[in-house]
Amino acid sequence: MDVDLNKILRSTVQTGTVIIGSKRTQKAVESNQAKAVVLASNCPDDVRKMVTGKVPIIEFPGMGVELGTILSKPFAIAAMAVVESGESDILTVLKA
Repeated sequence: MDVDLNKILRSTVQTGTVIIGSKRTQKAVESNQAKAVVLASNCPDDVRKMVTGKVPIIEFPGMGVELGTILSKPFAIAAMAVVESGESDILTVLKA
């Protein structure tokens, strides 16, 4: 199954509910709001360790700046929590 992660991420942001930012993502994981977490390749190790094993993780192969650009944000995104997937297939990426 070939998935276009960029397209899926854009759809998730447009139709679902996401929380952007390392600290906010950590809080979403701690409060069991997050169904999954997207981490950029340059996500800080402390954030990565905090979410590992608690929720499914989707590794974004690019840097935070690239993730921000794909999501039409004018800033870098190291971590993003998926609260609701909306019309996207992001949760199926976890099963692939």
